[in-house]
Amino acid sequence: MRHRLLFILSAIMLFAACETYDCTLYNYVGMYGAFYREGAAVSLNDTLTITTGKAGMVLLNSSVGTSKFNLPLSYWQEEDTLVFSVKGNGYFLRDTVWVAKTNLVHYEAPDCPSTLFHTIQEVRSTHEFIKDITIIRSSVNYEKTDNLQINLLTASD
Repeated sequence: MRHRLLFILSAIMLFAACETYDCTLYNYVGMYGAFYREGAAVSLNDTLTITTGKAGMVLLNSSVGTSKFNLPLSYWQEEDTLVFSVKGNGYFLRDTVWVAKTNLVHYEAPDCPSTLFHTIQEVRSTHEFIKDITIIRSSVNYEKTDNLQINLLTASD
């Protein structure tokens, strides 16, 4: 009887020592950006499509009235190429954006899948309709805050 009680107490202690970990399966790691003109946030009234450079995979398709966006970044490339295409009434503009970054494996627990966080190092563009791009927050992780401020050209530029 004594051994049985000792076994039951040991099992209770063992189960009490185990902890469950809530894996972040539904968290999204993506780069967030917003459009600005002359320091003020703006919405694009034209149709915006964003694709990857070489593969041409569509990341954002025919969005109208876009002021903000979020895009996934590649897992193992050190630089992503994004093509921003704007189609308006009688015109078509295309600007290529390169995002140089480092990739960091994020590990939470043995029962959870690992994810990849990124640190944006540099962003440049071809300046067709984008004046410049400011990195607001270089860390790309689970936080849903703007990483890039995309400043658009004005008619006087």
